[in-house]
Amino acid sequence: MLRSHLLAAVALSAPLTAQEPPPTPVRAVRAETRTVVDRERVTGSLRAASNAALAAREDGAVVAVEVREGAEVSEGDVLVRLDARRLQALRAQSVAASSEASATALRREAEVDDARLDLAALEKASSGEAISERELRQARTRLAVAEADARAAEERSKALQAEIELLDIRVADMTLRAPFDGVVVERHVEQGEWVVPGDPMISLVSTSRLEVWLDVPQRLVGRLANLGSSVRIQAGAADHEVVATAPRVVPRIDPATRMFPFVAAIEGDAAAGLSPGMSASAYVSVGEEIESLMVPKDALVYRPGGVAVMVVMGEDEGGASLTGIATMLPAFIEFETDREVALSLEGPVRPGAVVIVEGNERLFPGMPVAASIDALEENPIR
Repeated sequence: MLRSHLLAAVALSAPLTAQEPPPTPVRAVRAETRTVVDRERVTGSLRAASNAALAAREDGAVVAVEVREGAEVSEGDVLVRLDARRLQALRAQSVAASSEASATALRREAEVDDARLDLAALEKASSGEAISERELRQARTRLAVAEADARAAEERSKALQAEIELLDIRVADMTLRAPFDGVVVERHVEQGEWVVPGDPMISLVSTSRLEVWLDVPQRLVGRLANLGSSVRIQAGAADHEVVATAPRVVPRIDPATRMFPFVAAIEGDAAAGLSPGMSASAYVSVGEEIESLMVPKDALVYRPGGVAVMVVMGEDEGGASLTGIATMLPAFIEFETDREVALSLEGPVRPGAVVIVEGNERLFPGMPVAASIDALEENPIR
């Protein structure tokens, strides 16, 4: 019993060896200075650049409706056919009348030539006083009448030709064709119905050309910097980025929301997979170029005292890793983009600082960390 008490006393009196916790692995980037432009996120939706209710141009019975809702059509595709037999019969009549008028015009022209020759012969014979003045006057009259008849016949022939051309247009209008690439969203007629000019037959929205309509707050309109020739937008799925061209602000404010429309075009392959009505967003430039310290948004840590970033303090040799102590520094944010934040160069975070972007949520100041340093990717949204 005495031996066991002595051993216990020895054990309690032995010095304890403190073990340092292993460094926590984290991912980090180096904060870098970059020339950037203040941007703000605006949201809206996609619209079809062309959205048309295609109407009848002639009256007639619907012979066939060639498409259904949801069908994709190309420019020139047949959508609806109307009964064109009456117009085709009128055209045949006009063609026959035009042929007759052309023949008449040729006869009248021959009569002019004959009258002109007769007058020339009489004028030549009148030099010998063998022809009276009355005969010359009558010859001149016959020539004038022949020329007038020839002109009338020619005009009649032209009028009938124009009538044929008009009937050709009307016959072509009996077939409704797609004026642009698009998708059929509604059929307004069915086979056998009678339509008159102006009756809607097919509603079509464009697919090869869309527009993005974003709402810009009134306070930002005066601050919009040079819009340039294009803007990157996110549409539909959050990771679907496309380039929209010809951005512009429409000078028309919504009295209810105090928003101005910001519009840009999405054409060709960029419109693939997108549909009117999808949500969209973009970052628009609202300031001049400035020098800022850029770090990813993932570097921000939200604490009761405000927004901060965790940096690694240690013997930094500029390599791809760094072991040190996690230190919290306040973040003086100038503006944000979709993936990055611009920090003031006057703040405590300095260029080249190793800023933790993964694992920072579970850290406390003073904890040892082993940081794997990645390259800072520049924000692709422009």
